[in-house]
Amino acid sequence: MKTTIKLVQTILFILIIFLTLTFVTMSLMSQITRRPFMVLGYSYGLVQTASMEPDIRVGDFVIMSEVPYDDLNVGDVIAFKSVAEIVVIHEIISEHPDGFITKGINNNDTDFMLEGYITESQYLAKVTWAGGSFVGIYLVDQRLLVIGIVVLLIAVIFIIQIMSIIYQLLDRQHAKYEKDLSEYKKEIAAYKDTLKEQRKKRKD
Repeated sequence: MKTTIKLVQTILFILIIFLTLTFVTMSLMSQITRRPFMVLGYSYGLVQTASMEPDIRVGDFVIMSEVPYDDLNVGDVIAFKSVAEIVVIHEIISEHPDGFITKGINNNDTDFMLEGYITESQYLAKVTWAGGSFVGIYLVDQRLLVIGIVVLLIAVIFIIQIMSIIYQLLDRQHAKYEKDLSEYKKEIAAYKDTLKEQRKKRKD
């Protein structure tokens, strides 16, 4: 039973570390490259403007997929790199031979005047899910702080795990020492018994 519990704890620990490292890596790479960082064809983002409300709210997490540009259709919500070198998440409202025209559904105007047609070179990914603004709203202006906290938590967990391993090794050494000492005492006792028998035979 104890072995099973330890195995489950180890698996959960590894899973938490993996997910946390993935989250931190994706966040840091996204900050550096200013574009979604893909893992197995998927990435995430945190919406910071109200241009897509009420469908996508400020603070919503969005999951993005590497859907081919040619497979996009009117009505799809996509992420693209703007002329200002930032990631924009807007809906495709029309398709033309030169590209797509997009618009934030909460905006009065389309993106065409500023961005022109959204071409394949600008396209980054298709948004496949959005939600969680009740949590994300608190992270919009503090993403780097959150990443720092997560990194700190990883470090703490890692230190705790290392200490746990050290304690286990010490316990094993102590158990081995106790076992060796017990065997040594038995050998001494057996030796004393042998001496007693030899003395007894001499007397006889």
